[in-house]
Amino acid sequence: MRYQKWYQKNTAPQAGRVAVVTGANSGIGFFAARGLAYLGAEVVLACRNEARAAAACERIRAELPTAQISYMLVDLASFASIDAFASALAARYTKIDLFLHCAGVYYPRIAQTADGLPMTEGVNYVGTVRLAEAVMSLLDATGRMVFTTSLTDRFGKDRRAENEPQGYAAYARSKHLLSAYVVQKARKRGEDQPLFAATHPGITATDLLSPDKTSHKPLFSRLGHAFLYVFTHSPEKAALTALLALTGNVENGTCIGPRGLFGISGFPHKTRFCKQVLRRAARLLPKVE
Repeated sequence: MRYQKWYQKNTAPQAGRVAVVTGANSGIGFFAARGLAYLGAEVVLACRNEARAAAACERIRAELPTAQISYMLVDLASFASIDAFASALAARYTKIDLFLHCAGVYYPRIAQTADGLPMTEGVNYVGTVRLAEAVMSLLDATGRMVFTTSLTDRFGKDRRAENEPQGYAAYARSKHLLSAYVVQKARKRGEDQPLFAATHPGITATDLLSPDKTSHKPLFSRLGHAFLYVFTHSPEKAALTALLALTGNVENGTCIGPRGLFGISGFPHKTRFCKQVLRRAARLLPKVE
């Protein structure tokens, strides 16, 4: 394990606790799940693709032979899948201690979700919020629910333009809405509800831009990854933001991000939600049903 000194200084042991991580078969989600397993938690990888989920479990077991690791399937682009996952999770566990929402899409190949919503907003905001609300009763005041947002949340517009393509603007708005949701949940947190926090991992090279996931041309994806690998930090380091929010000394409503220039990379620290998100959180958010 890299960053062991950071773990020793900033995280707490998680033995006896149950954690769920969405989008955990690759990228930031994978390294966050591995980090939680390293800290002793029983970790459930909540993934869309079974083969990739199984392979991710094997990767973690190969490095951490005593890890308590398993996977369950969920597709955030389908209300039916989200509801089925929440029911299956409740049947399997009476309590969840940590829940990290890490799954998301960017420039998706498919334009709409199974329920007819624009894919980017449907997954990154609507599907994520629906899942959060569906599993909320499994977490109590000792638990934590953490949402992966983005530096782009400050550039998100409140309203979707007519016939808007599933590109940067849609991604920024989805993260803008998600960040505002976290602020609202933290402000209205009930006595029996978990701590709510957000984390933006800066910029890193994950498979979010891979040709099989996006509508980008393969050459653009390869060039984009090359640029990110050279000028930003690794997914493993980016995942430390989530691990601090999940297991470190943080307060309800905290936002965690990299401490480097413009929040692009670096070790995590407590930061602030941008003014645009705070203003949006003061108003009603789009309904999720």
